[in-house]
Amino acid sequence: MKKMMRGRMQFFLCACLLYSGAAPAQDDSATKELRTSDLSQRQIEQVSDLLGLTPTIKRLQSLQDGENCGTTAGSLEALTLRQLVLESVQAASLDVDSAMGVIANERGTLSNLQTSLKASRDKTVARLNAAALITGSGTGAAVSATQFTTLGAKVNNVGDGIGIGSGIASTVLAYLAVRKQRGPEGRVSDETNMLAPLFDRPPSLNTFYPPVVLQYLQLVPPGPTASHGSRLEQLKAEWIASGRLNSSDGTKDQMKIVALTTGGAETRVRVSIDDLTDRIAMLGDVSGRIALMKRDLSLVMRFGVRRPMCPVQ
Repeated sequence: MKKMMRGRMQFFLCACLLYSGAAPAQDDSATKELRTSDLSQRQIEQVSDLLGLTPTIKRLQSLQDGENCGTTAGSLEALTLRQLVLESVQAASLDVDSAMGVIANERGTLSNLQTSLKASRDKTVARLNAAALITGSGTGAAVSATQFTTLGAKVNNVGDGIGIGSGIASTVLAYLAVRKQRGPEGRVSDETNMLAPLFDRPPSLNTFYPPVVLQYLQLVPPGPTASHGSRLEQLKAEWIASGRLNSSDGTKDQMKIVALTTGGAETRVRVSIDDLTDRIAMLGDVSGRIALMKRDLSLVMRFGVRRPMCPVQ
């Protein structure tokens, strides 16, 4: 009997220890879930304010809190409000798609221009390297042929001169090949410039951000990065950190911005391969940041269309 009681006590102590060890993990999980819920709520509030849906969602929430299964008047009003939320969210989602579509089209056109400039650069560099190789090796063989002692000192001197000349020519050709690594410059014409509105530059052709999309970029996102400024300010800070932009407002930086935002009738502006590389990458960053708006729209949608749980009869 004593052995049985002792075994039960040991089992009870082990169970207590296991429970005390598991409790902090449960608390951490609950805290994390609470923080995630709070962040989602702030995202819902920000986007609902942006779309002008805050009064509608508040009224819908009050109806949902007091709505009983089987009520007709309240359900009809809630259905109307849900339809309004649905239409607003769908319109904003299409605005996001339109902006992302224009950006994708511009990136495709710039990629084609970049590929063309790279092909021209590679061809020029290959020709210069081949010329340097032929000048160095071919002329070297000729110089060696003039160095036989039986040909006399005069022929040897001519060979030395040819050798010096070929060395200089090979060096010049190699130097030109290095200089041409930057590649030729081209012009971006008859194309949108979706970076222009973000840098207060004149837009061209169909360059246009829907108001809700542009306002979304200009808002400070809720969460741990709120202290870093608006979404657009955070993007510009990332571009400066990666070297795509300069932190100063000097002439060189202004010329870089002009190259990044040229398009349409600005055919006088010439852009390099590096400019196109930066511009394509920056457009991808803008498209990715805009795409996050769909995540917030989905939260508004889920919150607006939820219905009371009715028992199954």
